[in-house]
Amino acid sequence: MNEDDLTKDELLSRFLQMEERINELEEKLDQKDERIEELETRLRKYENPHTPPSKRRSGTGESPTEQNDEDDDVRTDGGTPGRKDGHDPEWRSPPDPDEETEVTCDCCPECGDHFDESVGVSPRLVEEIPDPQPPEVTQYNRHRYQCDSCGTETVATHPDCPDEGQFGVNVIAQSALSRYDHRLPYRKIADRFEQLHRLELSGASAWHATERAARAGRCEYEQIRREIQDADVVHIDETGIKRDGEQAWIWTFRTAQHTLYAVRESRGSDVPAEVLGEDFAGTVICDGWTAYPAFSSNLQRCWAHLLREAEDVASDHEEAEPVYRYLTQMFVGLQSWLETDPGPRERAQMHRSCQNGLKSLVERSVTAESVATLLGKIEGGLDHWLTFIGEPAVSPTNNAAENALREPVVLRKIIGTLRNDRGMFVHETVLSLLATWRQQGRNPYEELRRVVSSNEMISRAHAVPAVETSG
Repeated sequence: MNEDDLTKDELLSRFLQMEERINELEEKLDQKDERIEELETRLRKYENPHTPPSKRRSGTGESPTEQNDEDDDVRTDGGTPGRKDGHDPEWRSPPDPDEETEVTCDCCPECGDHFDESVGVSPRLVEEIPDPQPPEVTQYNRHRYQCDSCGTETVATHPDCPDEGQFGVNVIAQSALSRYDHRLPYRKIADRFEQLHRLELSGASAWHATERAARAGRCEYEQIRREIQDADVVHIDETGIKRDGEQAWIWTFRTAQHTLYAVRESRGSDVPAEVLGEDFAGTVICDGWTAYPAFSSNLQRCWAHLLREAEDVASDHEEAEPVYRYLTQMFVGLQSWLETDPGPRERAQMHRSCQNGLKSLVERSVTAESVATLLGKIEGGLDHWLTFIGEPAVSPTNNAAENALREPVVLRKIIGTLRNDRGMFVHETVLSLLATWRQQGRNPYEELRRVVSSNEMISRAHAVPAVETSG
């Protein structure tokens, strides 16, 4: 039917139907816009200037909400696991056998003909662990003595008998290692002792054993703090953690040989001042968080953060592209130039030249707000972007501290929250000890046994015997 032949009422009816359809489509479009905004908000958690490239969700065709948080080790950058092409393979060194077993055969399995003698040997090394051993239960009959002269009462001690609790050094060390190295819940730690050693203990007992390991290692924790306080360069970073459901922060302080964690309810400059001391004279390598310039003026701001943010802004605003290009060229050029091992005078000249270059960069006129914000951040850190030029021991990035936070972040996903001050104490102590020992190439299990054993000896040496006053 030709529209010219429609009556006025029919045209009105068709118009109302089209208007209703338009309203339906507009409503659906609004819903889609809301959904897109929601997904973009979630995506910014993974795709933002402060997200390291290794953590970005790219090239997978899968949204962050569809990915399992447990799969943080899965490659998301389009690469494949394993050694890259062109790298030489690594082989395990064959161990020396503890015993040799001769494996012989008397006759042919095909025809049954008897063999006269062997014509060769095909050796195969097989490594096996012993069957799980049951616990050794020892009763220490600790004799008590009383001095006839002064009335002092003494209880005899034995190096293998702990002053408290019924579990020995190995159980304490394995409990702490299972929790903080193998990331097991305390209930699973108890199950493991039952399955492997037929040792019955509860999850609470595994917690108390881990707490004893932390108390035993606290002196070494404080020694790590003193070493870091005397360091010339310290990487610092922080990330959130829950304490009894409330917001807290776990800080990391890392040098070439030591790593210290500190769980605090503050994210302010008071934390580095407490851990490092207000008179700390070294260089702090950090990101752009305001707590760091409030603590020290001797900083090196992280170029990895800066370049990621510049790249992110440049992807949305064309006028930011020359900014990102200039920063990238400066950073790459400085890395190559520093490999020539320049002298102090050359370093000072390069520092002045690059400082002037950054000043010229931030003075350019831009219209986009996000580009102006980027230039403002560069300007705010002008005194701290180029510290690494004059100080050879200073790194231009804070990757060391970010790497140190990976283990606490994984544990955060597993444990959820720390319950109280005792949990904070154990968490920061054991994490610090394990990380430092690994940096120094030491065996964490052997070191845990050492600190627990040493603590028992120190406790006995400082124990004050009870004194009875004669009537």
